[in-house]
Amino acid sequence: MSPRKRNSRPEAQSPAASDSILSALGDKKVRLLNLGCSKNQVDSENILGEFGRAGFTRAKDGEDPSVTVINTCGFIEAAKEESIAEILAALGNRAKGEKLVVAGCLAQRYMEDLKKDIPEVDLYIGTYREGEMLERLGLSSTLPSDCKVGAAPRSLMGEEPHHAFLKIAEGCNRICGFCAIPGMRGKQKSRAIADIVAEAQQLQAWGIQEISLIAQDLTFFGREKDGKESLEQLLHALIRHTDIPWIRMMYGYPAFLTDGLIDVMATEKRICKYMDIPIQHASAPMLKAMRRNYSAQQLREGLLKMRNAIPGLALRTTALLGYPGETEKDVDDLMAFLEEMRFRHLGCFAYSDEEGTHAFDLQPKVPQDEIEARVDRVMTLQRQISLEENEKRIGRTLEVIIDAVAEGVDHHYTGRTEGDAPEVDNTVLIFGAQGAMDADPGTFRKVVITDASEYDLLATLLPPA
Repeated sequence: MSPRKRNSRPEAQSPAASDSILSALGDKKVRLLNLGCSKNQVDSENILGEFGRAGFTRAKDGEDPSVTVINTCGFIEAAKEESIAEILAALGNRAKGEKLVVAGCLAQRYMEDLKKDIPEVDLYIGTYREGEMLERLGLSSTLPSDCKVGAAPRSLMGEEPHHAFLKIAEGCNRICGFCAIPGMRGKQKSRAIADIVAEAQQLQAWGIQEISLIAQDLTFFGREKDGKESLEQLLHALIRHTDIPWIRMMYGYPAFLTDGLIDVMATEKRICKYMDIPIQHASAPMLKAMRRNYSAQQLREGLLKMRNAIPGLALRTTALLGYPGETEKDVDDLMAFLEEMRFRHLGCFAYSDEEGTHAFDLQPKVPQDEIEARVDRVMTLQRQISLEENEKRIGRTLEVIIDAVAEGVDHHYTGRTEGDAPEVDNTVLIFGAQGAMDADPGTFRKVVITDASEYDLLATLLPPA
């Protein structure tokens, strides 16, 4: 990796020793830029929470922070380039006395390269470990009296104040051929159910109406502890000990879709009839080459079992195109599988070589223009599937969560159905007589679907029951 990609070098500032980085600070204001996935967002919220406990406030737009933290992503080449660009921009624009901290996956993966190539950064630190950043900065924090024991120190920063991600594990035990995450995040370490419940209770006390459970491998939860705790046990505990209306699951590996997990999804009304299950491919040769540890037939049987047991189930997935050795026949097999399964939502990624992965040295490589053509081909199919599935919902009455009051557009509110996760899935554009039928963000309302496009539903707001 060559981190520095710029035409001119910002004026160098000598990094201070870590034990005195913040010794001369006046106003204690922190700016945090989060890059990457929802797991990174939770880390960023924990970092902000720790700074808050240390007496910092978040810098507003136009204010000069005393500390800027960039929580980087290092998953694929495009993410690495974005992270580097943001580091360089922060260096070029920082105020007098402002300190820059670079954290997260890119720093974890390329620590020594970054220190050598961009030495102006005051502190490099890897992926989040509670208390480590403040300790390195010579700061201390205190636990607020209203914070649940076992809960993380978060300060929420999501787009919807009524939704929060809840990380239940860190790391991954998988060895997928294309993925560098185990090298950055380590082996899976599942949190204790009691601690997760405590954090969910804290989120509920803050007014959260919807949580999305996240991990690198959700369905593997607890299995590294000899199965003493499991995902279905966690779901039952969250149902018993919280009142959060919607509990959603993201990033579930296709293995371990157990009967117990399927049963709790089918029977518990507060568990969203939704799951994000990244398949990456459906061709038998590609699944084997990618080291996915299941066959195409096992994948098909598991998904059909879920569909049959959970009426109305909405499935999200991702596909990876252009893995070394992929053929047109492999893409045809994937297309046929997507047509058969008709996922409600699909994200598609282009393969890129990542150092330290099994696939890095595999041959033959697929030309970049061919990879992009295959991605376009898959997404064209998915847009058609999405439109057809959305059109089936026209005329139906559905419950939505109101996300925002719309401004400057013809519709009045935006919301989502149970089958749509925040930030990545469909939006419901809601029309209604605003004065007569006000709806507050974070509330649940009934709507009638009146029209549909590839990625949006149009609806009319019904009066409250």
